[in-house]
Amino acid sequence: MQVAAAESLFKCLLEMGEQGSNPVLQLFDSNLDIQQKKKYPEGFLQFNGTGWRAYYHCHATKEDINHLFEAEHGHFHIFIRLTEHPESWAHVVALSIDEMGQPLRWFTVNHWVTGETWLGAPLLLRQLHGIPFMEQNRLLEQWLLSMLALYKNEINELLALRDVALDIKLTDGDVKQDREYYLLSEQEIKLQNKLQQVLTKA
Repeated sequence: MQVAAAESLFKCLLEMGEQGSNPVLQLFDSNLDIQQKKKYPEGFLQFNGTGWRAYYHCHATKEDINHLFEAEHGHFHIFIRLTEHPESWAHVVALSIDEMGQPLRWFTVNHWVTGETWLGAPLLLRQLHGIPFMEQNRLLEQWLLSMLALYKNEINELLALRDVALDIKLTDGDVKQDREYYLLSEQEIKLQNKLQQVLTKA
């Protein structure tokens, strides 16, 4: 799947390049009058009803979280519908985007940040099979799920590190609701290196 995801992603990047576009411009249709903390688009990205959804938003102030990623423009929060409870969604990972509209890093967040159904890493990883990156009609949605499929192993590791971080920070209260803890794990993205690594081995 990794090679197919890399090929799909490369194709998305070529198409965006031909359009003079990037993921953020795709989302906002070049209208960058963005309100801070508002979720875009309305009703989420829906990925053709394949059991995923996502939204993008921005944080602007140092009192917020922007100091964590100084080069960040905003980030996508990505969710999966739970197989056994299709009315419920779990947060999988967030994707930070830089000022040029390019992926900056993956990161995981504490439960209070998004508030959806919480699953420990082993249970959540069981949901992450067959990421449907080839089933998307929208370029942005294919790009985002191709990114997710390409970095699936790294995301698995980030989810495991997320749970370790929570275990380390255990207090008498519910650490998952403790607003002292926002970021739980992160990994920088070097996309060109990743694509070269995967495609040259194909």
